[in-house]
Amino acid sequence: MDTWIWIVVAVVLVALLVAALLAAMRRKKQREQQHRLEAQQLREQAVTHSSGLSQAEIEAREAEARAELARAQAEKAELDAQHAHTGLAHEQARQEDVLRQADRLDPDVDHRSSDYTPQSPTHAGPATGTQQTGAHPLDPTTPTDPSTGTHRRDV
Repeated sequence: MDTWIWIVVAVVLVALLVAALLAAMRRKKQREQQHRLEAQQLREQAVTHSSGLSQAEIEAREAEARAELARAQAEKAELDAQHAHTGLAHEQARQEDVLRQADRLDPDVDHRSSDYTPQSPTHAGPATGTQQTGAHPLDPTTPTDPSTGTHRRDV
C-alpha cells in the first residue's frame, strides 16, 4: 500500500478517536449536570423537611423533659417514702422505749425474762393486773400470757 493510504487511515483513526473522546466528555458533562440537578432537588427536599425535623426535635426534647420530670418526681416520692418509714421506725422505737420503761416500773411484768417483748396496753390484756401469776421469773413453770408472750409474776 501506498503511504498516502496509511496517512488517510491514520487521520481517520485519529478523527474517530477525537470524536469518541469528545462524545465521552460531553456525556460526562451531561451526567455531572444531571447529578447537580439531583443534588439541588435533594437539598430542596431537605430544606422542606427541615421544618418537620425541627418539630420532631422539639417534640423529642419535650418528651425528654417530661421523662426527666417524672424521674425527679419518682425520686422525690421514693425519698418521701423512705423518710416516712424512718419516721415510723423512730416512733415505734420511742413507743417501745416507753413501754419498756412502763414494764420496768410495773411489778407485775417480768421484763428480765429471756423471751420478754414489750406489748402495748391493747395487746397486754386487761389493765387490772389480774393476768396469770406464777413463781419466780427464772422458774421454768412461770406461766406465760399466750397472747402476748409476756411473763407476769405475783406481787
